Amino acid sequence: MASFFGSEIIYDGIPSSTFGLRLVNFSTGKSDSNAGGEITIIQKYIPRRSIPYYYGRMQNIPLEINLTLASEQPIDAKTRDAIEKWLIGRDRYLPLSVVQSDLDGVTYYVIFKQGTNNYMGNLNRSIEIKGTCNAPWPFEYPNVLTKSYSGSSIVSEDFTFANTSSDSDYLKPSLVFTTSAIGTSCDLTNHTDNNRLFSFTGISANETITVDNDKGIISSSTGLRRMTYFNKNFFRLVPGQNDLTLAGGLVRFEMTSVFARKIGS
Repeated sequence: MASFFGSEIIYDGIPSSTFGLRLVNFSTGKSDSNAGGEITIIQKYIPRRSIPYYYGRMQNIPLEINLTLASEQPIDAKTRDAIEKWLIGRDRYLPLSVVQSDLDGVTYYVIFKQGTNNYMGNLNRSIEIKGTCNAPWPFEYPNVLTKSYSGSSIVSEDFTFANTSSDSDYLKPSLVFTTSAIGTSCDLTNHTDNNRLFSFTGISANETITVDNDKGIISSSTGLRRMTYFNKNFFRLVPGQNDLTLAGGLVRFEMTSVFARKIGS
């Protein structure tokens, strides 16, 4: 069960106060909260061996969120229909924020799959909703690193970036870079990741390339396919500090990272 103590929620950009609803908890005393980040262990037992062969683990157990929203005024049928249309059974994971001091800047992505209307004295006063997140945890707002250059010379810059995500796997940020009038390449080396090189060569001057390293999607402002100009090493960050080198004929470079946070529900 959720242990939120905030005043309201904002789901798909709409605050619950729009419908006169506040976040409440009718239970008393001790309450439990899912910490998030649960894992599935991949292993195999064989005959006459008491210790299994361990193959790894998957973080494939999504966070579950249960909330109760209550109204000071009875909820009439028309309002109830609008509330359920807003909350229940949406066609994709949508952003959920809880207005709570320690959750500022944190977003859950949720599909609410079940709702139960609560009645007191035959009047609908609250609704309990149950949802599933798209991941074992919520996420901080995007962290955007931006670098700008004059474009008059080839760039070669060393810098560090701290991957503070609570996810112990690789973080795969989105990258956007624009070549200069003399630029035909962009190299980004992560020395902390065994000198892994992300590289585009032979591209056009004044071209903007966007790379979704998580999904493996590349797009160009020219409209041309650029996979053959790429070395196929999608960029990634290891946990902790990463020592990086950016090189090429560039006027702008942007890296957008979204950090997971194991703060549960």
